[in-house]
Amino acid sequence: MADSSPSLGITILGSGSRGNALVIQAPDGAVLLDAGFSARELDDRLAQTGVEPTALRGVIVSHEHADHVRGLRVFAERYGLPVFANRGTATVLKKRDERLGRLCLFAAGNPFAVGPFTVHPFSIPHDASDPVAFVLQAHGRRIGVATDLGHVNHLVEHQLRGCDALVIESNHDLGMLGNSTRPWALKQRILGRHGHLSNEACVALLQRVVDARTRHVVMAHTSEECNRYELVAQMAIDCLASLGRTDIAAHIARQDEPLPTFWV
Repeated sequence: MADSSPSLGITILGSGSRGNALVIQAPDGAVLLDAGFSARELDDRLAQTGVEPTALRGVIVSHEHADHVRGLRVFAERYGLPVFANRGTATVLKKRDERLGRLCLFAAGNPFAVGPFTVHPFSIPHDASDPVAFVLQAHGRRIGVATDLGHVNHLVEHQLRGCDALVIESNHDLGMLGNSTRPWALKQRILGRHGHLSNEACVALLQRVVDARTRHVVMAHTSEECNRYELVAQMAIDCLASLGRTDIAAHIARQDEPLPTFWV
């Protein structure tokens, strides 16, 4: 029997070291995951993709780094949206800006509701106060979003299995990072166990979590200096082919422009 559940839409507004934000939408509401662009830029990108800000039920924050929260306060205030963050992230955000409005606290490992979504936050290794990734569930669909990962542990693998769509970090090519002009300390941070996932590590993760349910994968948070979109795209195609899953659509999130909405 065909699945009659409503589809969920995924709109990557942009992803990279200069800003990250995405929208997941259902017929009965949407959520913004991170707000790493200015409020004006978020408005522009929402307009480009046809997403109405009035459909949003809240902003969910993964961690406090500027490329994930740059427009958070102004955007949330403009549309009267609650901000969902864990205590570690919220503490840092409130110290930066006491004007940050409605904060709703969650704890990793404890699901919470935003609009039609049940959100499952889980801890990840990254150099932030208390970073998390998410699986969002609604209308029988599951979407996993995990970027800014220093390394993949068993918890990350466990949470990302059984998703209809995956948004996963593919930050850097090891050779390009090593040959870049970036300071040694920054290279060590990126390569560390609380830094960012390489292309190779991303492929290894996909090989372990893609299953019969998976229909879409998005490669995200790609470095403009130490990676190439074409390289990431080919890597994703080769990985899925090696798994015998040429039926899965691979999308490459970009920094300077949003991706068209796709549906699962």
